[in-house]
Amino acid sequence: MRLHLFVAAAALSFTGCSFDALGIGAESTGETTESDSTGPVVTTTVDPTTGDPTSNPADCGNSQLDPGEECDNGELNNGQNGSICKADCTKNVCGDGYVASNEGCDDGNQNDGDECSNSCKSAGCGDGEVVPPEECDDAKDPSDACSDLCKLPFCGDGVMNMGEACDDGVDNGDDKACKIDCTAATCGDGKVQVGVEACDDGNDIDDDECSNNCTLATCGDGKIQPGEDCDDDNADDTDACTSLCKNAACGDGNLWAGMEECDAGADNSDTKACTTMCKNAKCGDGLVLDGVEECDDGNKDNDDGCVDMCKTAECGDKFVQAGVEDCDDGNATAGDGCTMCAKDCGNGKIDKDNKEECDDGNAMGGDTCDPACKRLAFMTFISSMKWKGDLAGLAGADSKCNTLAAGKQPGIYKAWLSDGTDDPVSRLHISTKPYIRPDKLTVADDWAKLISLDLINPINRTETNQAVTGNSCNSEALVWTNTMKDGTAKGTDHCAAWSDATMGPSGAGGLATAKDAKWTDFCTPKCDVPARIYCIEQPAP
Repeated sequence: MRLHLFVAAAALSFTGCSFDALGIGAESTGETTESDSTGPVVTTTVDPTTGDPTSNPADCGNSQLDPGEECDNGELNNGQNGSICKADCTKNVCGDGYVASNEGCDDGNQNDGDECSNSCKSAGCGDGEVVPPEECDDAKDPSDACSDLCKLPFCGDGVMNMGEACDDGVDNGDDKACKIDCTAATCGDGKVQVGVEACDDGNDIDDDECSNNCTLATCGDGKIQPGEDCDDDNADDTDACTSLCKNAACGDGNLWAGMEECDAGADNSDTKACTTMCKNAKCGDGLVLDGVEECDDGNKDNDDGCVDMCKTAECGDKFVQAGVEDCDDGNATAGDGCTMCAKDCGNGKIDKDNKEECDDGNAMGGDTCDPACKRLAFMTFISSMKWKGDLAGLAGADSKCNTLAAGKQPGIYKAWLSDGTDDPVSRLHISTKPYIRPDKLTVADDWAKLISLDLINPINRTETNQAVTGNSCNSEALVWTNTMKDGTAKGTDHCAAWSDATMGPSGAGGLATAKDAKWTDFCTPKCDVPARIYCIEQPAP
């Protein structure tokens, strides 16, 4: 609330005369004139009652010292004698003909020997007698109840009187250290003290645009203001709140400690050293770094199209590309087991030029072919399928063996079968190597043991390593053979050279679960009975 001070002062009157701002002037006509100054527009009005000219800059009277103003005490700029600041916001000075509240008199002349001295002190002030225009007269102590101008104490007289916190006289102002009501300016009073306060909104809200210490809200003051994401009261760009009061984020160009590996700002790219996820580019991240990586499939596998160090797989890099290369020994030398990334040994194809005795398509030991493609044994199995006596001859039976073995038991196979012309002795290889089953158990140590003594283990495993059971002529273990234990033909029970599937003729058979002679010579069923066949691996032709 503004304190209104009304100061009474005795006015000097001169008959037929009036004073302008500089001294004696013509009678008032009430006319208004405008300054031709280049400064602020000022309107000068002559008061028809008092003859006082008043000049009013555009902002005069707002209690703020604006450009072009010498003073501004707001509503106290009354333009009447007694006012310290005139209505045109110029200071009242001794000799201007106006008796201001800080003057004992003002006759507007330079005669120092009349009733009003050139210091605007009434003649006789200080003589102890109150004579108008004196309000009092003790002329002793300017800080007591009567000033040295013989005026009663008042706010604005330049003397700090009882009940006043301050009094700077004409310099009192709501934008100064001492306000118009002689109270000291403080932060929070709603008045901006020029040169001391940046703002003063007169409220207790500390997180608006003007803080409680009368400073303008700024990024870094520790208070979150409108337009700020955060404010941690520091200028550190490596924490969660940047020096611009924005939440740290990948792509802002600041390295967020502990959260980002890098941050190149707008230069972040999934093809550059710092990715769009603020991670350092590296081989295996699934992103191809320009000029450094040929590929990046996001893994460390060396058997696919992109190998170690993010290089495109190629023959000769010593990495075997699955489904494309059989091998990769890093050279193009033929005959060393790998030629142009194709295996010699282990490719499932017997290469006589490389002196392969076998090739089972793997590098495992303990089977029929060692990793150097040297013969270890010959595979034997019983067919998983059954047929009647019409096997399409011996050739048809051989074909059935090889069809079943394909992809399961690599090699070249012939059936243990005799017709009226050929038998196993005449058409099968006489091996000095063991015969084994798919489960890698030995059937016989060599050919001689196969045809003379009991088998070590029966040939009752199919090409898929499934066991066949049964002990009768009509069981699952029945096998077409027409062959005796020594590998020769038994007789004419061969279903018309294995071309008849009717119930008329017969075919001699064996029992797959037997280890003695019955394994090849057991019973003679009709040719319309389904039975299996034995398949014996042969060396490469």
